[in-house]
Order: sequence, then structure tokens, then C-alpha cells
Amino acid sequence: VVEMGFDPKTSRFVEALKVLYQLSDKTIEEKLNILDKRLGFTVEDVWETFKKYPIFLALSEQKIANSIETYLGLGFSEDELAIMVKRSASCLNYTEETVKKKNEFLVKEMNWPLKAVVS
Repeated sequence: VVEMGFDPKTSRFVEALKVLYQLSDKTIEEKLNILDKRLGFTVEDVWETFKKYPIFLALSEQKIANSIETYLGLGFSEDELAIMVKRSASCLNYTEETVKKKNEFLVKEMNWPLKAVVS
């Protein structure tokens, strides 16, 4: 984890260490495959995102897939969702209900274009 650039004096280092120790190589590979197939993530993209939000790799494959489907169902493109995840991977950890409520508020009540939600 230190080689990845995590500072051992930070809580993010502890989070990253905990996540990596909990996951097998096979599980990490399965998550990489989902992110690659659905969002076009490279291995480098996954590790860069992991550095910002280590917990995102602890999410189950099903949770990741369900989150992707929720965003796509709301009208986001795969490219837009990839941008969102790279900027703030915590968006994959929101419940479907939370995502829909936030999206409805911003798009319908605040009259934001969907593209503005992404950026």
C-alpha cells in the first residue's frame, strides 16, 4: 500500500490496507472486469480511484453492478458515469433510492440539465 503512494500516517492508508487484506486476487479481478466491461476502466483507472476512495473496492460485485444499472436507468451514459466514479467513487455506494431522490431534486426541481449533474 505504501508503494501505491499512501501515507502510513493517514486513515486512508489504514482503509486501503484493510480493503486489500480482505480481498482475494480473484475478487479484485472480478471487480476489475465489471468496471472494465461496463465503464471502460483500465487497471490504472481502478487503482487511481482506489487511492481516492479505497472502500470502493470493498463493495460487492452485485452492489457495483446494481449502482451502474441505476445510473444508466436514470439516463446517464456509461462515459458520464465513468467520469462520476473517477471523480467520486462514493457514488457507487449510494442506495438506489438515494440516487433517484438526488437526481430528481437536481434535474426536476432545480432544473439542472443531466449533464450538469455529472460535472
